[in-house]
Amino acid sequence: MFEVLRGILVDELQMRAEDVVPTATRTEVGLDSVALVELAELLNTGLGIEVHDYELAEAGTLADLARLVEERHRALPPEPSPARSAPRR
Repeated sequence: MFEVLRGILVDELQMRAEDVVPTATRTEVGLDSVALVELAELLNTGLGIEVHDYELAEAGTLADLARLVEERHRALPPEPSPARSAPRR
């Protein structure tokens, strides 16, 4: 999940790729309060999870952020498989 988060931070929020490492803090990569709101929205719409900016703000490092996202993603109900139509006779 870190790579997914990394992609969002670099591609969508324009963070410097070399700064986005698991041990980096939010401050080190430039995730201010406005960026956290935007990140929460991107995660909610892109991954279908529910996470709030204030929850993201509590994470100490990007690895902690990735863990939170992973937990929320695992908690999602499984996607229903496409309905298979009965064979016609």
